[in-house]
Amino acid sequence: MKKANVQGLAVIAIFLLTIFGFFIFTFVTPSKSMSLLENRKLAQRPDLNKDNLLTGEYSKRFEQYYNDQFPMRDSFIETNALINKNFFRQNIIEDVYVADDGYLLSQIAEVTPADAKQTAARINELATNLAKKNISVYTALMPNKSTMMEDKFPAYFPSFGQKNMNLLYKELGKASHPIDSRNALAKHMNEDYMFFYSDHHWQAKAAFYAYQNVMSEINANEQTDNQVYQYNDYTWNLSGKPFLGSDARKTTSANAKKTDTILVAQLKEKHQPYTMKWGNRTRSGLYNMDFLTMEDPYTNRYQAYLGGDYAQLLITNPNKTNGKKVLVIKDSYANAFIQFLVPHYKETHVLDLRHYNKMPIEKYVEKNNIDQIVLLYNINSIFVTPALTNFKHPGQGENQ
Repeated sequence: MKKANVQGLAVIAIFLLTIFGFFIFTFVTPSKSMSLLENRKLAQRPDLNKDNLLTGEYSKRFEQYYNDQFPMRDSFIETNALINKNFFRQNIIEDVYVADDGYLLSQIAEVTPADAKQTAARINELATNLAKKNISVYTALMPNKSTMMEDKFPAYFPSFGQKNMNLLYKELGKASHPIDSRNALAKHMNEDYMFFYSDHHWQAKAAFYAYQNVMSEINANEQTDNQVYQYNDYTWNLSGKPFLGSDARKTTSANAKKTDTILVAQLKEKHQPYTMKWGNRTRSGLYNMDFLTMEDPYTNRYQAYLGGDYAQLLITNPNKTNGKKVLVIKDSYANAFIQFLVPHYKETHVLDLRHYNKMPIEKYVEKNNIDQIVLLYNINSIFVTPALTNFKHPGQGENQ
């Protein structure tokens, strides 16, 4: 009996030592500010004061802090994912389906005809108003990875990118100049490096084929003969360290059969470098190569395209002194696309309405003497993020 009591006390002691050991370890080690695996900021140690204690705010914030700063948190998350994969044969994590060929595919929820009509109405109104001022609007919705690979989803976990796209295009008016790039991409889906295995975005190659389709449509409507560049006009190189993208951050490396590498496109013809300006900062060139060499495999290397998302960005092309000005209203899918659009314009203005809130779009167009607008959204974000089509009150939409 005594031996059993001793063993029981030993187990309790080990348990308490482990708990308090982790607790002390959390206090003596520096707090991490960011989790690349979860792609979010981590809670920091709260300030201890009388008001926080009396209201209970301190204990609430301390619990968040302890959970976020728990030792080896990322390792525990990955171990849990490994167990779910190997023992429970789990192939759906959150909204991501793990396909047999290694692609991680985010499910696109089904929208209603009313949703499509409401979203299209905002675009149609903007396009109609600007058409009166001889400013063309081109709605170039981008078919994302889950849309182009919709046939990979199983019947018990369907995705609705194709259906949603059809609903929206049905409602877009003539003034909105809808441009559908699905067929242009479908011709090349047997090629490598079209979409990432572990990230929900597309590679520069898929963006390039969509650019060819969009620019050809713009040329036809504007009755211009601007050169549409061909694939061989660029050099294409896989660059930087392998990485695990946004879908892998949801499922962890346990479910990522393949890593990805960024495809960098460089125009062969000689040209003066383009200049990017956002706020008071400037940079020469359209890539931020720093993201390609960071050590953590969960680094968002897609940010190499343009350097990520900006509320407002201006790209100047010194090779086109007499060219037109285009405004791109976008989500992150446009980041890999914009590099191909830039050579055709004197200025490329870029607004991300999830973050931009300075003035209505029609006022921006007037103030900056914009000639054309291109709406570059992937078919999922245009529905789940209403701010992207809130042209009258940018930055004030829901779900930003």
